[in-house]
Amino acid sequence: MYLLAHAGITLGAARVVEEAVNRPSIRLDYRFILLGSLLPDIVDKPLGRIIFGEVIANGRIFLHTMIFLVMTVLLGLLIYRWKKALWGFCIAFGVLMHLILDAMWMDPVTLFWPFISPAFNKGPGVPFLEIVRSWSYTLLTEPRAYLPELAGLVILIYFAVKVIKEKRVTAFIRTGYL
Repeated sequence: MYLLAHAGITLGAARVVEEAVNRPSIRLDYRFILLGSLLPDIVDKPLGRIIFGEVIANGRIFLHTMIFLVMTVLLGLLIYRWKKALWGFCIAFGVLMHLILDAMWMDPVTLFWPFISPAFNKGPGVPFLEIVRSWSYTLLTEPRAYLPELAGLVILIYFAVKVIKEKRVTAFIRTGYL
């Protein structure tokens, strides 16, 4: 999955959940949802492809695991009990959506690391620029890539227009609330 799909689809799903719950006391901080939706790739791609590229050569490692998701949920619970703030749960929701959008159930060795195997699947060891070229080609030619990206972009545009139209840009940046 790609940047716009992770960000837009996750924010859209969070909005649906927020509307379904429909409680004024529960307000989601969309800044932290966005962070959670991108966090696994922000950490794992450089770590697994560049820093440990010779050993792992895989951009789906530690933060693409169930153990990391459970840790974010527990952190969210601690933050809520301590500060009565939902931002930890917002990060956890973003991480959950990231794992769903990446279809991590198709890679149980990673998803259930270290319980199935202590090692991650090793990638092909392709140079980083070749990976970027391959991602770009896939994004432009494969519907499984460009359709979710397009959906994510449409949702992000919807959010941007909504915030700008309601003249809440500064408030959104400061609070993360819609």
